[in-house]
Parts: sequence; C-alpha cells; structure tokens
Amino acid sequence: MPAAAAAAARTPTAPPAEQGPQSPASAATIADRADIRPLDVTAALQILLAEVRAAFELQAIAIDSNASANEPPASPPQAARVLLQMVLSAMPDESASVPAWNAALARVEPALQTGLDRGIDAVTAWRDVSAIVVDASKEVRVLVFSTLGDDPQNPAWLRPEWVGLAPKFARFWRRRRKARRALADPDYSSGGRDDDSEPGT
Repeated sequence: MPAAAAAAARTPTAPPAEQGPQSPASAATIADRADIRPLDVTAALQILLAEVRAAFELQAIAIDSNASANEPPASPPQAARVLLQMVLSAMPDESASVPAWNAALARVEPALQTGLDRGIDAVTAWRDVSAIVVDASKEVRVLVFSTLGDDPQNPAWLRPEWVGLAPKFARFWRRRRKARRALADPDYSSGGRDDDSEPGT
C-alpha cells in the first residue's frame, strides 16, 4: 500500500458525535500529507473505500468482513465491485419484511453517497493530483449508483469481474421494486413471490 494512501487511510474519519458530521479529511490535512508522495489511482481508490466504511460505521451499518477486498483495487470497476458487495452485505436477507428492507436501504444509500462524496473531495483536494486519478474516483461513484438503479441491462454486468454479483443484484432489484410498490400502494401484496414476471429480470 503506497505511503500516501496509508496516511490518508489513517486519517480520522469519524468525528465525535457532539461536533456533528463533517468531512473526515480536511483539505489542509490532505495538502500536508501530499508532500509524502503523489496520489495514484490505487491509493485514491483505497481512500474511497475507507471513507465509505467510515460512513457506514458512523451510521452503525454492519457489513460482512468478507465484503472487503483482499488486495487493493487497481481500477474503478474493481473498487465499485467491493462497494457493491458492501451494500449487499449490509442489506437484510430475503426473509425481512418490506418495511425493514426499506428502512435498511434508507440508511445504506445515504451513507454510501456520503462516503463516496467525501472520498472524492479528499482525492480532488490532494496537491498536484492528476486528472486521471480524479476521473477514476468519480467513475467509481457513477458505476456504483448506476448499478444500484434497477436497470438489469446495465453494461457493467458485461465485465468479467462483475459476473458473480449479477444473481444477487437481480434479487436486490426485485426486492426494491416490491418495496416501492408497497410504499405506493399499501394494499399491494406480492403473495410472497418475487417479481420474476417483470420484463428485464
């Protein structure tokens, strides 16, 4: 792990509760640490993962330890996969009620957004950071949130490293569609079955 990334990852990311939420890495701190060595793509992606984990921890969102990467991600798709695994591990299983599932998603998605935004802010504030590194960080956010949308035709699923997640996200999309229907129509009931009859699933 590059020294710059290690330093950034060790930056406190959860401020005391009484101070209220704030960015875990201020621009001034980032600039100081930038004197160590330039920020590369791998280090930037590690910052994103660290910030999302910190945002989840701040909201007491539990994730499976196996969702973390064994090796630092070297590309935006690899980092996005790790983040998507974190999201899946934070969600209740299929036995959860619709209200419980909705409540979990309402906590997970904002925490994910907050972590990614803070990570990208930290990367962007790094002294003399290259446009390639900033763009790679932003690409992760696009990949993650386009996948969390319920479009199973997302071209990201054509990536070999993502194939294993497709069945899990098919179930995720079905659960979210059912949850949305239940919110829109309190009388809606799926009778306990998944919405496999819908197009595109």
